[in-house]
Amino acid sequence: MRMVYTGADEEDFIDARQRLLVELDAWSQMRQRMIDPVVAGAMLDYRFERDGLLGRWTREVLRGALLTWFPRKVVLLDPHSTSVLSTVEALMDFFDDADLFDERSEPPSVLRSFIRAIGPRFDDAMSERANYGLAKFWAVAMAEHGIDPLDEAEAQDFIDRVQQGEIEVDQMLLHEIAYRHYEGDPEVEAVEPTPVFALAADEDLAEAAGATPMVRRLRRFVDWVGDGRDLAAKGRLTETDARDLTEQLRVQDPADLMSLAKRTGVVRVLKGRLVRVKRAQPLLADSMALWRAALPHVVAEHSESLRRRNAEAHLAYELLESVQADDCATIPMLVEIMDDLAELTWRSADADPVLRVLDRLADFGLVEVLPATEEHFEDLLDFAGVDSVEEVPEDERQVVRMLPLGTKAMYEARAAAGVPTLTLEDMAAETAEVFFARVGPMPEEAFDEGARLWLRARQADRAIAELSELARRTDDFEHRMFAFQLLAEYGEAGVAAIAGLREHSAAGPAALSWLLDAGLIDASEVTGRERTYSMVDVLAAGIRSAGRKKALEEFAAQPRPAQLLFLADATICGHPRTREVLESMVVAHPDRAVSNAARKALDWLYEED
Repeated sequence: MRMVYTGADEEDFIDARQRLLVELDAWSQMRQRMIDPVVAGAMLDYRFERDGLLGRWTREVLRGALLTWFPRKVVLLDPHSTSVLSTVEALMDFFDDADLFDERSEPPSVLRSFIRAIGPRFDDAMSERANYGLAKFWAVAMAEHGIDPLDEAEAQDFIDRVQQGEIEVDQMLLHEIAYRHYEGDPEVEAVEPTPVFALAADEDLAEAAGATPMVRRLRRFVDWVGDGRDLAAKGRLTETDARDLTEQLRVQDPADLMSLAKRTGVVRVLKGRLVRVKRAQPLLADSMALWRAALPHVVAEHSESLRRRNAEAHLAYELLESVQADDCATIPMLVEIMDDLAELTWRSADADPVLRVLDRLADFGLVEVLPATEEHFEDLLDFAGVDSVEEVPEDERQVVRMLPLGTKAMYEARAAAGVPTLTLEDMAAETAEVFFARVGPMPEEAFDEGARLWLRARQADRAIAELSELARRTDDFEHRMFAFQLLAEYGEAGVAAIAGLREHSAAGPAALSWLLDAGLIDASEVTGRERTYSMVDVLAAGIRSAGRKKALEEFAAQPRPAQLLFLADATICGHPRTREVLESMVVAHPDRAVSNAARKALDWLYEED
């Protein structure tokens, strides 16, 4: 079962939580342990909101869940430690029995001892109303007055009556809780995953910096200044020099270029003349150092206060953050994101400010702006709010991608401000599952480099054992195939490990498919059940990553009899996501006959349950 959901969609986590709770219930009946599914579900919710590592448990994690998060958020019919902590201990025992603990968890015996000792502190924390969160305060107050908090009409009526003075609540306590809520409560708020930066090699970055239009332009500007240039009033370029500079360097704003050169420290004003800074020669010769020195002119620093930021430099930073988060963004998407940022000193529904700043970012080699292709059209239409691509202005039919220098700039800005950052080198020290969850969605070249670092960071026998164990345990098709990909890097030993999974109930069909694709076994060795199980694996993974319609396109291209035969076999192949695949076919398959057959297969599964 997959246990890492860092940065995953909430829907994916909810599905995983439900599967875990079903397994926990079956385990508890077999072990004759009493559990409260609400408590167990709340513990999983806490892990998802904090870092998504459902199988990583330490005393510090338990302390945050039981002494802060539960008192703030969780409303229980029986909040006493006896019932709550017995469920928490059972959850830890279940993880232990099912081998679901992350290798960085503390020993189960240590966790059990901590849970058994924390009872009095838990009871005190749960009973102290000052520990409540705002939602819990109102939920408890409503319940005490016989109001169902889930009934929106009754709940709103209750709040209105409190505000009108008809019902009394502790106003001082409410004020304290509301203040904490609106100021932010970092101990219980959902935590955004720390981004992973794939940094290019220093020599590659230096070469890229030297090729940027801005670095080349700065060097040519210093050459143009020569032995010095007389300035006009207020330190401006003379009209003749401004015109000459525009013609020679083909710049639209000579004054801005001069300002950039001064800020970079390669020229200065001396007695009414613009002159070169002699000590700046080493800086001019070092492309990366020159690029770094010039960067603050176009991108505000992460820690720079809004009052000190140039509006466009602030916008540049926000644009880079948005592109970094999405890897590739359309212009209409960026316009909408920027317009929603209330702290910006400008708000505009048109794309001109965004396009202007993107041009400057491209000059610095931070991003590239490319024409949108068909794969981006749906995104264009959604954010532009139109029905056809032709209705999107031509200069907005573009996508923005981050370049290696842009990634470097964002990484250094966050690191300088003390904001948590991760690199591929950091991820090499993580478990295989965390590595796949965080680095798997990154571009292929980043994943390949990360995989090289991950493999180099551990002994071969340890890596083979960890990857094999993950392939057996996970129900995530993509993670399992990643495991096979890395195992194959170990040659015969890795292939032997994959072959050793052939008889495993869950990993076996995927292992056989991999061995078949690699030409290491004959097609006659693959059974029908294994082919069906693998096909469900592939479809389920495609539905999660690309959506129902796209995932079913290749399947629907097969002859109808083959599709109908698959549906018959899918109901008995034993894959845990068969129901999910059948539901998608009912809704999204273009062939009504196949869609109806999928509905019948789904009905049969429900009848079997």
